[in-house]
Amino acid sequence: MPTIGEIGSELAEVPVGELLRSVAQGIADGQTALDVAAVKTLIVLAATTVELIPEITEVISPETLQVQTDEGTIDVTGARVSATAAEPVEMSALQAGLVPSFYQFAEATIQLKLSVFGSNVNFRTQNTYSYSADASSSVTAILRPVPPPARLVPTTITVNELTQPPTVTISE
Repeated sequence: MPTIGEIGSELAEVPVGELLRSVAQGIADGQTALDVAAVKTLIVLAATTVELIPEITEVISPETLQVQTDEGTIDVTGARVSATAAEPVEMSALQAGLVPSFYQFAEATIQLKLSVFGSNVNFRTQNTYSYSADASSSVTAILRPVPPPARLVPTTITVNELTQPPTVTISE
């Protein structure tokens, strides 16, 4: 069984700097993987076509309804709602407003705990030592959603030919 001095020596040799470098490298690799996955999702969304109904028109019209009661028929002013949908329009999922989620490692905590307990036991003329050593560690990482980088969200230029002269709208 190692002595307390040997345990202290072993603890001094724990490569804390290497542990920190390893955790930092793991977080950097994870962030890169998250960013690449989001960009690949953006490319897929730009290439995926969907059909959307761009407009639904509802018309509310007055309508007289006849309600039967015990005393006869009563005219009641009511309303009728009729709805019509425009023809579906094909566009990319990105044009429809679907964008990938971007995440960022906002915080990382490394926790190292070490407990060493020792006692001197003397049974008559015999000096012995008793000790116990416990160690534990944990790493906690917190991810937060962030807006996509501005360069990844395309500018939309809309040319409305229904107006004369045609109007151009640019959204970023």
